[in-house]
Amino acid sequence: MEDDTSISDNSNVIRGPWTRARVVTPQETDRMTEDMNFIDEVAESIMIPTIHNLAENGVEIKDENANFISEVGFLNEIIKSIMYRTMGYGHPMSELVTSVMKVETENPLTTYAKFDHELVKKIVDNMFEEDDPA
Repeated sequence: MEDDTSISDNSNVIRGPWTRARVVTPQETDRMTEDMNFIDEVAESIMIPTIHNLAENGVEIKDENANFISEVGFLNEIIKSIMYRTMGYGHPMSELVTSVMKVETENPLTTYAKFDHELVKKIVDNMFEEDDPA
């Protein structure tokens, strides 16, 4: 019999050890589905009046080059990330917000968030440098 530790070059066997996958109960699945539906409803209830308000104040919402749609989609994901965090779920947008927004305190009564324009510019510049095969 062949030793399990020696694997031939043409074998498609991958050695473990493997950890067991967590079993999700139907109740957990139902709760998560309800949570995601609730998060979508909250985001929609915020976004629809926001879009109407922007349109009433002169913002062109039928943008030919899709800037408005992209910006609204971004804002929608920000709202969802707030709700995800509030309900105990992770959301990738939370990491982005934490990275580009710096909370500053002037005194015990004045705390505000400051957008790091330079960091975002560096990130975007690096993205385009990676895409450019130069």
